Amino acid sequence: MDFTLPEGLPPGRFVSSGSTCVWVADELPCDVDGVWRPLLSRQEDTGLVPLLGGTFLGRPTDLAEISAVRLEDVLASDFAEYRRQRLPWWTDPTPEPVPEGIAPWPHDPGPPFETWPGLAPATPVTGADPTPADAAARTIGHLIATNPHALAGCSLVLVPAQHSADIPALLGWDADAPLPLVCALLRSWE
Repeated sequence: MDFTLPEGLPPGRFVSSGSTCVWVADELPCDVDGVWRPLLSRQEDTGLVPLLGGTFLGRPTDLAEISAVRLEDVLASDFAEYRRQRLPWWTDPTPEPVPEGIAPWPHDPGPPFETWPGLAPATPVTGADPTPADAAARTIGHLIATNPHALAGCSLVLVPAQHSADIPALLGWDADAPLPLVCALLRSWE
């Protein structure tokens, strides 16, 4: 399944894995920032999220699996289990032995709460705040200006997605955690 591409792109090709189809530039444009910024600013109109990365299409995850994650419940349960496992270390003030030549860490008393406090509330957006697209473009511009080789090996990729948080699932990224949970957490940050 191909999609309509915006104007001004360098040469590229469509790549697919399962039901996921992305567009990948043949080479990273010399003026990455000049191509990147317009793509970011038009992503709501085009439905295409620009990505600078490799072509790492694996087995895509169904987006319904992300929507099915009860993030608060999972995080509360995980916090309770973490607290249960770590409580013996937090309540024992005896320092753990450390190898010679290594400075010991100060005693960790654990978190200042006994139950999961919940996700942090969203902060209000003001007119002075940059848009997500502006912040991303500024970050890429800074990266290029301070380390021109940072993008070596990267490709310009366009991913059809409603949420940038869904990109790992759509591309089938290999993660140490379940992709639906990772993407649900990313969605909570959006």
